[in-house]
Amino acid sequence: MKFTLISIFSSILLCLILHGCENKVYNNKAKYEINVNETVEIYYTTNSCCYYCVSNEKELMHIKLIERKLIEAEPNDCIGCNHTSAFIFIGQSKGIDTIEVKGLGVTMNCDSNNVPPEKYIIEIK
Repeated sequence: MKFTLISIFSSILLCLILHGCENKVYNNKAKYEINVNETVEIYYTTNSCCYYCVSNEKELMHIKLIERKLIEAEPNDCIGCNHTSAFIFIGQSKGIDTIEVKGLGVTMNCDSNNVPPEKYIIEIK
């Protein structure tokens, strides 16, 4: 009986340890298909040294950037650690747009040609 309780307790403790420290991973897809009035989130992870921008925001014809949202904050006791955020777009009309997102140093401009963009295709049906 004592061995069974220890075994159960050990299993529960191991499960809590393994899953309690697990970070959710936010991945973007190369292509999204959404309907008009639906949203899509494009995730990015950075810290205080850098920022992300949508370099072709003014050229988008079928989707619109409606919000920048913090998804996971950096730990309270860790200044300069990474946080995860998202650009949220809404489909406004049928068509295809390609979002171009750049990760930049804090002193750089979004229109910098020195940084190649990450590209995400959004098809609105």
